Amino acid sequence: MTTIRPSIPRFPAILRKKPFPMPSRGPPLPPGILIDEEISPGYDSKYFYPAKPGEVLADRYQTLVKVGWGVSSTVWLARDLQGHIEEPEKIVALKIANNNARYAGHEREVEEHISTADTLHRGRSLVRTLVDSFEVNGPEGSHSCLVYPPMREPLSMYQRRFDDGKVPLPLIKTYIRALLTGLEYLHKECRIVHTDLKLENIMVSFEDPSVLADFMDSQLEKPMAFKIDSTGRPVYPSRNDFGPLKSLRSIPQLLDFGLATRLEEDDDWGVWPIQPDHYRAPEVILGNGWQFPADIWNIGVLLWDLIEGRELFQHIHDQQGRYDAKLHVAEMIALLGPPPLEIIQRYQYMREYSWPEPVGREDDRICETAEEYFCGPFFDNDGQFMYEDLIPNRKLGDAVSFLEEVEREAFLDLAKGMLVWHPNARKTAGELAIHPFLQPKKRSA
Repeated sequence: MTTIRPSIPRFPAILRKKPFPMPSRGPPLPPGILIDEEISPGYDSKYFYPAKPGEVLADRYQTLVKVGWGVSSTVWLARDLQGHIEEPEKIVALKIANNNARYAGHEREVEEHISTADTLHRGRSLVRTLVDSFEVNGPEGSHSCLVYPPMREPLSMYQRRFDDGKVPLPLIKTYIRALLTGLEYLHKECRIVHTDLKLENIMVSFEDPSVLADFMDSQLEKPMAFKIDSTGRPVYPSRNDFGPLKSLRSIPQLLDFGLATRLEEDDDWGVWPIQPDHYRAPEVILGNGWQFPADIWNIGVLLWDLIEGRELFQHIHDQQGRYDAKLHVAEMIALLGPPPLEIIQRYQYMREYSWPEPVGREDDRICETAEEYFCGPFFDNDGQFMYEDLIPNRKLGDAVSFLEEVEREAFLDLAKGMLVWHPNARKTAGELAIHPFLQPKKRSA
C-alpha cells in the first residue's frame, strides 16, 4: 500500500537570499508591569533561563525572538548557525526548560522514542518531533533545551482567525482526521498515551515559507522591549502573531509530551490523575486505571471545541469556579446514561487502591487515592450515583446546534464511538479516522 505523507519539512528552511539582521534589545519597560511567565502562580525567576536576543546556545543556535512561554519554559525562534553559506537560512523553535522542570528529561526521552518508532508511518508527520536537544548552564543550574521545526500557532489561536471563531467544517474534518492518524501512530507504534490533549497542544504549520520570513523581517526591525525583574533577570514579552492567513494549506501536529506516558505492555495501566479538567475521562476520575482509550475520550470532548466552538461539559465547576468531579460525573450520566455494571464493579474494587506515590492537588493537599484526590465517593454500595440531584436535564444530541440534520447524525455517531463509559468499547484512533463523517465529500461530475 502506498503511504501518503503530508509534505511538512522536518527542518524547515526559510527561503531568503540574505541573512536575518542581528537582533538587539529594544527600550526598557517599567519594572512594575508583569510580563508573560511572571504572571504564573509561584513564579520564581531563578528557575527560568535568562535568555536574551542574539546569544548563541550550544555553539549553534542564536536566539532571535521570544514567541511563547509557560510555567516551566520559554520558547524562542532561533537561527541555526550550522548551515552553509549558500543554503537558505534555517530557523528553529527552541524550548528552554526551567532548571527545576520536573518533566524536561522525560519529555526528551519520549520525543526521541516518538521520532524513531516507525519513520514510515503516515501518522508520524502529524506529530511534532524533536530535531535536536542539549543542555545549557544558567546562573542557577542546568536547563534542558529542545529544538523543533517552527510552527505557526496553536489551534486555539488559529480558530480566532475565522468568523465567530469557527474554522470551516471541511477543514475541521481534515484536521480531526489528521489528528486521529497522528494519535494512531502514538498509540499503535509508540505505545504512548498523550494524557494532555487540548487546543493549545495542537499546532498548525506555516501555510507558506514566506509567512515566517516576513514575520522575522518585521520583528527584527523592531528590537524587543524588555524589563529587568527584581533579581536582575531580563524578561521579554513574547511575539506570536504571524499575521493574516495567506491560504488554508496548514497541517496540524500534536505536541507537548511532557506528561505523556509509555505503556510498554498490554497489561500496563496508569492510575494517577491525568488530563485537563474538562477533558478528563471517567476512568481517571473513578480511579479505575487508564490506558490509550483515555486519549480517545479526550478527543471526543475536543470535537465540541473544534466544531461547536464551545465546551461539551457546561456544569463542572462549583460556585467558586473550582473543578468539581461530582458535577462532572453527573453531567456524564446526563449525556451518556448511567455507567454499566462492570464500570461500577471496577470502581468499587479500586476505591481503596493507594497510588505508588502520593500526588499533590492544586490546593496543596497530598492525596494517596483517586477517591481522595477527586473528593469521592461517587457511587454507593448498590451502584447508585450519590448525587442524583446534580444530574442536569441535558442529552448529548442537545449539545449539537451548528450542524445540519444529516451532518449532525453523522457527527453524533462519530462522537459516540469516543464518548463511552467503558474504555474497551471506544473505537481506536485508526478506526475513527476512517469514519464517514470525516471523509471529504465527493464532487458531482
